[in-house]
Amino acid sequence: MLRQMVFMVVTAVLTAQAQQLTPKEIIQRIDETERVASSEAIVKQIITTSGGKKRTLEMKSFTKDQNDKQLMIYTNPSRVKGDKILMLNDGNDIWFYTPKTDRVRHLASHAKRQKVQGSDFSYEDMSSGSIEEDYTYTLLGEEKIDGTSCYKFELIPTESGPHYSKLIYWGDKGRFLTIRIDYYEDGELLKRLKCYDVKKVDGHWYQMKLVMADLQEGGETVMETTEIKFDIDLDDKIFTTGNLKRR
Repeated sequence: MLRQMVFMVVTAVLTAQAQQLTPKEIIQRIDETERVASSEAIVKQIITTSGGKKRTLEMKSFTKDQNDKQLMIYTNPSRVKGDKILMLNDGNDIWFYTPKTDRVRHLASHAKRQKVQGSDFSYEDMSSGSIEEDYTYTLLGEEKIDGTSCYKFELIPTESGPHYSKLIYWGDKGRFLTIRIDYYEDGELLKRLKCYDVKKVDGHWYQMKLVMADLQEGGETVMETTEIKFDIDLDDKIFTTGNLKRR
């Protein structure tokens, strides 16, 4: 009996070890979850300045080809209505259009660090690249964030990645989704992204609420997705610079 129990315990331990994912497999699973075939969403952006002033923007968002193509069209308030941001090649090519000037402007690489519409998200923060391709990564362990069991990684950007010196990243162990990201530059913690209200929509897990906090100057930006659809048919023509001027 004792021998049988020992055998069962050893077998269970070996089975659990065999089921453990490698860091590469974890990152690949997260990329697979977050890089979807296509999506269409309505998003509310609530910006709170360091002085406590608030303003709310609304936009429609479209993605295609595992987020390689992204389009954001602002619909409210009137001062930003019609502004459009087009991101291609995993955010490496970004164009901005505003009806005020009726011009399409291609952003230089250094401009990708700029805040989008005065929010705490930069252009490169909002582009959805591949963790596996844009970072070298080290699994630091496991940790609970707001009650959610997470994998904890250190991410160091590659040449194709963002400008930060490093990111500390927490991904949901069960659903393979981003839960929190700490952004560092030259050893200083600049800002923190936290993700909430995870729901399953059209078979995809998705964080309906994102909060980016500026830890240096204060203030934060909340991105609330009020509606979203996945795996829909989107024409490639909407993800072109020629389409940006169309009303």
